[in-house]
Amino acid sequence: CRNSDASPQGPHCKVAGMDSPCGIPQCVWDVECSGGDGTGYRGLVNSVTADGETIVCQAWDRDSPHVHFYHPSQYNTATFGIGHHNYCRNPDPRSTLTPWCYTSSFWVRSAPCSVSTCDASFSPTSSSSSL
Repeated sequence: CRNSDASPQGPHCKVAGMDSPCGIPQCVWDVECSGGDGTGYRGLVNSVTADGETIVCQAWDRDSPHVHFYHPSQYNTATFGIGHHNYCRNPDPRSTLTPWCYTSSFWVRSAPCSVSTCDASFSPTSSSSSL
């Protein structure tokens, strides 16, 4: 099964010259917006605004200037998109419902990111944890 032709039906194979779907669910990530509890956001926002100042996010695989425990791991990467980058994510949906990050400022530990909220057509239950 492949989708090398970017067919909207997703992965498929040729059977007797016809496209036949493989039944593999498509991954759906809300890249440009944040929906539900914010855990599915996979966009590229990597800064926050605090006290009118733009502050770059600290990379998730770093403990400076802020020591934390949301480092890249198989679970954190698949579930929350945490990786070797400094993009806004939400690895703590019990405490907040929006993407956030640790900041590169010693004075501001973490802050919510300015990520637009998805409209009503977004369904967080359609997200898959396979990244």
